[in-house]
Amino acid sequence: MAPSTENQAVEAPHVPASPARARALAGIVIALLVYGGYRVYVARQPYEWSGTVEARTIQIGSRTGGRIKQVLVREGDHVQASQPLIVLEAGDLDAQKLMAQAAVDQARAQLEKLEAGARPEEIDAARARASTASAALEQTKTGTRTEQVAGAEARLRTAQVAVEKAQLDANRQHQLSAAGAASRADLDNADIALRSMVAQREASQQQLSELKNGARKEELEQASSREREARASLKLVVAGSRIEDIKGAHAAVDAAQGRLDQVMVLINELVIKAPVAARVEALDLRPGDIVAPNATSATLLEEDQLYVRIYVPETLIGKLKLSQDVPVTVDSFPGKSFTGVVEHINSVGEYSPRNLQTADERADQVFAARVALKSGRDELRAGMAAFISVPK
Repeated sequence: MAPSTENQAVEAPHVPASPARARALAGIVIALLVYGGYRVYVARQPYEWSGTVEARTIQIGSRTGGRIKQVLVREGDHVQASQPLIVLEAGDLDAQKLMAQAAVDQARAQLEKLEAGARPEEIDAARARASTASAALEQTKTGTRTEQVAGAEARLRTAQVAVEKAQLDANRQHQLSAAGAASRADLDNADIALRSMVAQREASQQQLSELKNGARKEELEQASSREREARASLKLVVAGSRIEDIKGAHAAVDAAQGRLDQVMVLINELVIKAPVAARVEALDLRPGDIVAPNATSATLLEEDQLYVRIYVPETLIGKLKLSQDVPVTVDSFPGKSFTGVVEHINSVGEYSPRNLQTADERADQVFAARVALKSGRDELRAGMAAFISVPK
């Protein structure tokens, strides 16, 4: 009897796996493992931004300007603070200094004179002039003395007697001339003598009238004015200088001293010195060259002020903090890391420079940051390419 088909199990035929399929599966698994490991590796890698080592530079020059006398250093030399670099010719500054110093001395002498006041001899002289003016005023007020009037009257009587005598002499000469006993010259001399005596009598008469009338009102006023002027001058001499005059003298001293200080500043600027320790980066001057005032004469590089300027994308700016220590690497020292500290992050974003990013990344906004180098100042140089790493 044939077995029932319902109770018979249908067995599928066994097909062995092919080697190609097994290798494909193994490849997929390995690729997944590699990709996963790469993702883990990438996730653990720090952020890295490239930048350039830079150094702060100083543009030095002179406010005086003039002709170069000496050049004491060359490009590449290391200089210390206050070390002379360039010497300029003085020109007429020495003469200006002498004139300014003389002006200061003159102003100070005038100030000392005003502060000291009048000397005793000057006060005595002023008092004597005041006394003289007072005496002259009293004399003018008092008028003529009796003795002076009596003397004037006596002189008038003497003149009258002389006139009478001259009149008698003239009459006698006229009588002799009429008789032909006197010459014409004798007659003329007698007439002239008479007129002379008459004139002297009139002068004596005027003097007597003047003495009797006394001083005129105008003379009295003049004498009074001279007396007041002399007394006022005495008060000024005794009181000394006014406060305003002394203040003006102080101002004159300050102005003269300021001018002298200006000249001294220009003289000090004849020697151009290094403000800090640095290295001479650019110096293209020779003795005899002319430099203008306030023009750049040399460029100094502060090698102890090295820093790295980097540009951080806006999306990653939060990874960077001020005062944060970060490692710095350069191609010149492979495998060696230097220490830097973030000292500044720009508060305003910008577009990244073309020489640091790709064309696609240039469209992204970045923030410039400055990382100061705490180590490697003796090894690193400005211009080196540098890389900053920040953990994720």
